[in-house]
Amino acid sequence: MIKKFAKIVLINIFLFLFLIFISDVVIYCYYSYIYYKLHNEAFKRPKFSYILKPYYGINFETYFDGSDNVFRGRKPEGIEYSDKPPIVVFGCSYAHGQFLNNNQTFGYLLAHILKRPVYNRAFPGRGIGLMYWQSTDDGFYKTVPPCDSAIYIFIPDHYRRLLINFIDVLDLHLTGHFNKKGNNLYLDGDNYLKNLMISSYSYKVLNNKYVNWYINNPKHEEELTDTVLLYFIKTRENLQKHWKHPVDFTIVYYNNAMLLYKDTLFKKLKENNFKIIETDELTNVDLNSPEFYSVETSHPTAKAWEFLTPLIAKEFQKQSN
Repeated sequence: MIKKFAKIVLINIFLFLFLIFISDVVIYCYYSYIYYKLHNEAFKRPKFSYILKPYYGINFETYFDGSDNVFRGRKPEGIEYSDKPPIVVFGCSYAHGQFLNNNQTFGYLLAHILKRPVYNRAFPGRGIGLMYWQSTDDGFYKTVPPCDSAIYIFIPDHYRRLLINFIDVLDLHLTGHFNKKGNNLYLDGDNYLKNLMISSYSYKVLNNKYVNWYINNPKHEEELTDTVLLYFIKTRENLQKHWKHPVDFTIVYYNNAMLLYKDTLFKKLKENNFKIIETDELTNVDLNSPEFYSVETSHPTAKAWEFLTPLIAKEFQKQSN
Protein backbone atom coordinates (compact mmCIF):
# COMPACT_ATOMS: atom_id res chain seq x y z
CA MET A 1 0.00 0.00 0.00
CA ILE A 2 2.79 2.40 0.94
CA LYS A 3 4.74 1.52 -2.21
CA LYS A 4 1.64 2.12 -4.35
CA PHE A 5 1.02 5.49 -2.68
CA ALA A 6 4.67 6.49 -3.09
CA LYS A 7 4.51 5.51 -6.76
CA ILE A 8 1.43 7.69 -7.29
CA VAL A 9 3.11 10.62 -5.55
CA LEU A 10 6.23 10.27 -7.67
CA ILE A 11 4.19 10.05 -10.86
CA ASN A 12 2.30 13.21 -9.93
CA ILE A 13 5.51 15.03 -9.09
CA PHE A 14 6.94 13.95 -12.43
CA LEU A 15 3.83 15.13 -14.29
CA PHE A 16 3.92 18.44 -12.43
CA LEU A 17 7.57 19.01 -13.31
CA PHE A 18 6.91 17.93 -16.89
CA LEU A 19 4.09 20.47 -17.22
CA ILE A 20 6.37 23.18 -15.82
CA PHE A 21 9.01 22.19 -18.36
CA ILE A 22 6.50 22.31 -21.25
CA SER A 23 5.23 25.69 -20.03
CA ASP A 24 8.78 26.96 -19.84
CA VAL A 25 9.48 25.80 -23.39
CA VAL A 26 6.34 27.55 -24.63
CA ILE A 27 7.29 30.77 -22.81
CA TYR A 28 10.86 30.49 -24.12
CA CYS A 29 9.56 30.21 -27.69
CA TYR A 30 7.18 33.11 -27.12
CA TYR A 31 9.99 35.36 -25.87
CA SER A 32 12.23 34.18 -28.69
CA TYR A 33 9.63 35.44 -31.13
CA ILE A 34 9.36 38.78 -29.32
CA TYR A 35 13.12 39.27 -29.22
CA TYR A 36 13.44 38.25 -32.85
CA LYS A 37 10.97 41.00 -33.71
CA LEU A 38 12.82 43.44 -31.48
CA HIS A 39 16.11 42.68 -33.17
CA ASN A 40 14.68 43.20 -36.61
CA GLU A 41 12.59 46.26 -35.76
CA ALA A 42 14.58 48.03 -33.07
CA PHE A 43 18.26 47.31 -33.43
CA LYS A 44 18.44 47.14 -37.20
CA ARG A 45 16.53 50.40 -37.39
CA PRO A 46 17.94 52.52 -34.53
CA LYS A 47 15.39 55.28 -35.05
CA PHE A 48 12.76 52.89 -33.72
CA SER A 49 14.69 51.98 -30.61
CA TYR A 50 14.38 55.34 -28.86
CA ILE A 51 10.56 55.38 -28.96
CA LEU A 52 10.25 54.46 -25.29
CA LYS A 53 7.94 57.12 -23.94
CA PRO A 54 4.80 55.10 -23.13
CA TYR A 55 6.54 52.32 -21.30
CA TYR A 56 8.45 53.52 -18.28
CA GLY A 57 5.30 54.46 -16.40
CA ILE A 58 6.89 57.26 -14.39
CA ASN A 59 4.61 60.15 -13.51
CA PHE A 60 6.95 63.11 -13.55
CA GLU A 61 4.43 65.36 -11.82
CA THR A 62 4.77 63.10 -8.77
CA TYR A 63 8.38 61.94 -8.94
CA PHE A 64 10.10 65.19 -9.81
CA ASP A 65 9.39 66.67 -6.41
CA GLY A 66 12.96 66.47 -5.19
CA SER A 67 12.36 63.61 -2.78
CA ASP A 68 15.51 61.73 -1.84
CA ASN A 69 14.11 58.27 -2.43
CA VAL A 70 13.31 58.84 -6.11
CA PHE A 71 15.11 61.81 -7.61
CA ARG A 72 17.53 64.14 -5.92
CA GLY A 73 15.83 66.68 -8.04
CA ARG A 74 16.08 70.12 -6.53
CA LYS A 75 19.30 72.08 -6.48
CA PRO A 76 21.37 71.48 -3.33
CA GLU A 77 20.64 73.88 -0.48
CA GLY A 78 23.14 75.77 1.66
CA ILE A 79 25.41 76.82 -1.21
CA GLU A 80 26.09 80.41 -2.21
CA TYR A 81 25.61 80.14 -5.96
CA SER A 82 27.15 82.31 -8.62
CA ASP A 83 25.04 83.77 -11.41
CA LYS A 84 26.10 81.03 -13.84
CA PRO A 85 23.36 78.85 -15.39
CA PRO A 86 22.41 75.49 -13.85
CA ILE A 87 23.65 72.04 -14.88
CA VAL A 88 21.52 68.93 -15.32
CA VAL A 89 22.98 65.49 -14.57
CA PHE A 90 21.76 62.21 -16.07
CA GLY A 91 22.79 58.63 -15.51
CA CYS A 92 22.06 55.64 -13.31
CA SER A 93 22.48 54.89 -9.60
CA TYR A 94 26.14 55.95 -9.76
CA ALA A 95 25.18 59.51 -10.65
CA HIS A 96 22.05 59.40 -8.51
CA GLY A 97 24.15 58.53 -5.48
CA GLN A 98 22.38 55.39 -4.35
CA PHE A 99 23.45 54.28 -0.85
CA LEU A 100 24.95 57.73 -0.18
CA ASN A 101 23.76 60.76 1.73
CA ASN A 102 22.76 63.80 -0.30
CA ASN A 103 25.94 65.69 0.54
CA GLN A 104 28.07 62.74 -0.63
CA THR A 105 26.64 62.56 -4.15
CA PHE A 106 28.29 63.70 -7.37
CA GLY A 107 25.57 66.29 -8.00
CA TYR A 108 25.89 67.91 -4.59
CA LEU A 109 29.70 67.95 -4.67
CA LEU A 110 29.73 69.36 -8.20
CA ALA A 111 27.33 72.15 -7.19
CA HIS A 112 29.50 72.93 -4.17
CA ILE A 113 32.71 73.10 -6.24
CA LEU A 114 31.35 75.04 -9.23
CA LYS A 115 28.89 77.18 -7.22
CA ARG A 116 26.27 76.36 -9.83
CA PRO A 117 22.85 74.75 -9.28
CA VAL A 118 22.94 71.07 -10.28
CA TYR A 119 19.70 69.20 -10.99
CA ASN A 120 20.29 65.49 -10.55
CA ARG A 121 17.99 63.54 -12.89
CA ALA A 122 19.87 60.25 -12.72
CA PHE A 123 17.79 57.23 -11.79
CA PRO A 124 18.85 53.86 -10.33
CA GLY A 125 18.71 50.91 -12.70
CA ARG A 126 18.27 53.04 -15.81
CA GLY A 127 20.49 55.17 -17.96
CA ILE A 128 20.50 56.37 -21.56
CA GLY A 129 16.91 55.42 -22.34
CA LEU A 130 15.41 57.24 -19.37
CA MET A 131 17.59 60.27 -20.06
CA TYR A 132 16.08 60.51 -23.52
CA TRP A 133 12.56 59.95 -22.27
CA GLN A 134 12.87 62.71 -19.71
CA SER A 135 13.89 65.09 -22.46
CA THR A 136 10.58 64.39 -24.22
CA ASP A 137 8.36 64.89 -21.16
CA ASP A 138 6.78 68.23 -20.28
CA GLY A 139 6.96 67.41 -16.56
CA PHE A 140 10.74 67.45 -16.74
CA TYR A 141 10.81 71.07 -17.89
CA LYS A 142 8.39 72.16 -15.16
CA THR A 143 10.94 71.37 -12.47
CA VAL A 144 14.29 71.79 -14.25
CA PRO A 145 14.99 75.38 -15.32
CA PRO A 146 16.93 76.09 -18.52
CA CYS A 147 20.46 74.72 -18.22
CA ASP A 148 23.37 75.52 -20.48
CA SER A 149 25.19 72.26 -19.64
CA ALA A 150 24.25 68.60 -19.32
CA ILE A 151 26.44 65.86 -17.87
CA TYR A 152 25.90 62.14 -18.30
CA ILE A 153 27.75 59.63 -16.08
CA PHE A 154 28.44 56.67 -18.38
CA ILE A 155 29.39 53.21 -17.10
CA PRO A 156 30.08 50.11 -19.24
CA ASP A 157 26.86 48.44 -18.08
CA HIS A 158 24.77 51.07 -19.89
CA TYR A 159 24.96 49.16 -23.15
CA ARG A 160 23.20 46.28 -21.46
CA ARG A 161 20.81 48.57 -19.59
CA LEU A 162 19.74 50.21 -22.79
CA LEU A 163 18.81 46.92 -24.42
CA ILE A 164 17.42 45.17 -21.34
CA ASN A 165 15.29 48.14 -20.30
CA PHE A 166 13.85 48.35 -23.78
CA ILE A 167 13.08 44.63 -23.88
CA ASP A 168 11.94 44.61 -20.26
CA VAL A 169 9.33 47.32 -20.57
CA LEU A 170 7.98 45.95 -23.83
CA ASP A 171 7.78 42.47 -22.34
CA LEU A 172 5.97 43.72 -19.24
CA HIS A 173 3.52 45.59 -21.46
CA LEU A 174 2.85 42.62 -23.74
CA THR A 175 2.38 40.18 -20.87
CA GLY A 176 -0.13 42.39 -19.10
CA HIS A 177 1.97 43.63 -16.20
CA PHE A 178 1.11 47.26 -16.93
CA ASN A 179 -2.23 49.03 -16.80
CA LYS A 180 -2.68 52.05 -19.02
CA LYS A 181 -3.92 55.26 -17.42
CA GLY A 182 -4.02 58.27 -19.68
CA ASN A 183 -0.65 58.62 -21.38
CA ASN A 184 1.20 56.56 -18.79
CA LEU A 185 1.49 52.86 -18.06
CA TYR A 186 1.56 51.78 -14.44
CA LEU A 187 2.95 48.55 -13.06
CA ASP A 188 0.15 46.18 -12.07
CA GLY A 189 1.44 44.26 -9.05
CA ASP A 190 -1.27 41.60 -9.14
CA ASN A 191 -0.72 40.70 -12.78
CA TYR A 192 3.02 40.76 -12.27
CA LEU A 193 2.91 38.31 -9.35
CA LYS A 194 0.56 35.97 -11.22
CA ASN A 195 2.99 35.71 -14.13
CA LEU A 196 6.27 35.89 -12.24
CA MET A 197 6.66 32.23 -11.23
CA ILE A 198 6.12 30.77 -14.69
CA SER A 199 7.93 33.42 -16.67
CA SER A 200 10.89 34.49 -14.57
CA TYR A 201 13.27 31.64 -15.39
CA SER A 202 12.79 31.75 -19.15
CA TYR A 203 12.70 35.51 -19.14
CA LYS A 204 15.95 36.00 -17.25
CA VAL A 205 17.84 33.27 -19.11
CA LEU A 206 16.75 34.36 -22.56
CA ASN A 207 16.94 38.06 -21.85
CA ASN A 208 20.50 37.93 -20.54
CA LYS A 209 21.57 35.45 -23.17
CA TYR A 210 20.18 37.55 -26.00
CA VAL A 211 21.50 40.88 -24.73
CA ASN A 212 24.96 39.54 -23.91
CA TRP A 213 25.17 37.89 -27.32
CA TYR A 214 24.10 41.08 -29.05
CA ILE A 215 26.55 43.32 -27.20
CA ASN A 216 29.52 40.97 -27.45
CA ASN A 217 29.08 40.22 -31.14
CA PRO A 218 31.47 42.52 -33.06
CA LYS A 219 29.05 42.47 -35.99
CA HIS A 220 26.79 44.75 -33.96
CA GLU A 221 29.43 47.33 -33.12
CA GLU A 222 28.23 49.90 -35.66
CA GLU A 223 24.50 49.63 -35.02
CA LEU A 224 24.94 49.50 -31.24
CA THR A 225 27.17 52.57 -31.12
CA ASP A 226 24.91 54.32 -33.65
CA THR A 227 21.92 53.67 -31.40
CA VAL A 228 23.69 55.03 -28.32
CA LEU A 229 24.79 58.07 -30.31
CA LEU A 230 21.24 58.63 -31.50
CA TYR A 231 19.93 58.72 -27.93
CA PHE A 232 22.40 61.45 -27.02
CA ILE A 233 21.75 63.46 -30.16
CA LYS A 234 17.98 63.31 -29.70
CA THR A 235 18.25 64.19 -26.01
CA ARG A 236 20.36 67.24 -26.78
CA GLU A 237 18.00 68.30 -29.57
CA ASN A 238 15.03 68.08 -27.21
CA LEU A 239 16.75 70.05 -24.46
CA GLN A 240 17.79 72.77 -26.90
CA LYS A 241 14.33 72.91 -28.43
CA HIS A 242 12.62 73.43 -25.07
CA TRP A 243 15.23 75.77 -23.58
CA LYS A 244 15.74 77.65 -26.85
CA HIS A 245 19.52 77.87 -26.55
CA PRO A 246 22.56 75.59 -27.11
CA VAL A 247 23.30 72.95 -24.49
CA ASP A 248 26.89 71.93 -23.87
CA PHE A 249 26.83 68.14 -23.40
CA THR A 250 29.58 66.28 -21.53
CA ILE A 251 29.79 62.51 -21.10
CA VAL A 252 31.84 61.36 -18.12
CA TYR A 253 33.06 57.80 -18.56
CA TYR A 254 33.37 56.19 -15.14
CA ASN A 255 36.03 53.67 -16.03
CA ASN A 256 35.72 50.79 -13.59
CA ALA A 257 35.36 48.06 -16.24
CA MET A 258 36.14 47.49 -19.90
CA LEU A 259 33.86 49.33 -22.31
CA LEU A 260 33.38 47.48 -25.58
CA TYR A 261 33.72 49.56 -28.74
CA LYS A 262 34.90 52.53 -26.71
CA ASP A 263 37.04 54.02 -29.47
CA THR A 264 34.24 53.74 -32.01
CA LEU A 265 31.62 55.20 -29.69
CA PHE A 266 33.71 58.08 -28.41
CA LYS A 267 34.87 58.95 -31.92
CA LYS A 268 31.25 59.23 -33.06
CA LEU A 269 30.30 61.28 -30.00
CA LYS A 270 33.21 63.71 -30.47
CA GLU A 271 32.38 64.08 -34.16
CA ASN A 272 28.93 65.22 -33.06
CA ASN A 273 30.33 67.79 -30.61
CA PHE A 274 29.89 65.82 -27.39
CA LYS A 275 32.66 66.32 -24.89
CA ILE A 276 34.22 63.27 -23.24
CA ILE A 277 35.85 63.03 -19.82
CA GLU A 278 37.44 59.68 -18.96
CA THR A 279 38.16 59.09 -15.32
CA ASP A 280 41.21 56.92 -16.09
CA GLU A 281 42.76 59.90 -17.86
CA LEU A 282 42.23 62.06 -14.77
CA THR A 283 43.79 59.62 -12.32
CA ASN A 284 45.51 56.26 -12.23
CA VAL A 285 43.86 55.05 -9.01
CA ASP A 286 42.00 51.76 -9.05
CA LEU A 287 38.29 52.61 -8.84
CA ASN A 288 37.56 49.00 -7.90
CA SER A 289 39.69 49.16 -4.75
CA PRO A 290 37.84 48.84 -1.40
CA GLU A 291 38.43 52.53 -0.75
CA PHE A 292 36.46 53.56 -3.82
CA TYR A 293 34.09 50.67 -4.44
CA SER A 294 31.78 48.85 -2.04
CA VAL A 295 31.37 45.13 -2.70
CA GLU A 296 28.32 45.11 -0.43
CA THR A 297 26.41 47.71 -2.46
CA SER A 298 28.18 47.25 -5.83
CA HIS A 299 28.49 51.02 -6.04
CA PRO A 300 31.11 53.74 -5.62
CA THR A 301 31.79 54.81 -2.07
CA ALA A 302 31.46 58.35 -0.77
CA LYS A 303 35.25 58.52 -0.91
CA ALA A 304 35.18 57.78 -4.65
CA TRP A 305 33.00 60.80 -5.43
CA GLU A 306 34.88 62.96 -2.95
CA PHE A 307 38.08 62.13 -4.83
CA LEU A 308 36.75 62.16 -8.40
CA THR A 309 34.35 65.11 -8.44
CA PRO A 310 37.01 67.86 -8.10
CA LEU A 311 38.97 66.25 -10.95
CA ILE A 312 35.87 66.02 -13.12
CA ALA A 313 34.87 69.59 -12.25
CA LYS A 314 38.31 70.90 -13.19
CA GLU A 315 38.26 69.09 -16.57
CA PHE A 316 34.67 70.15 -17.14
CA GLN A 317 35.60 73.81 -16.65
CA LYS A 318 38.68 73.39 -18.85
CA GLN A 319 36.65 71.92 -21.72
CA SER A 320 33.89 74.52 -21.30
CA ASN A 321 36.23 77.47 -21.74
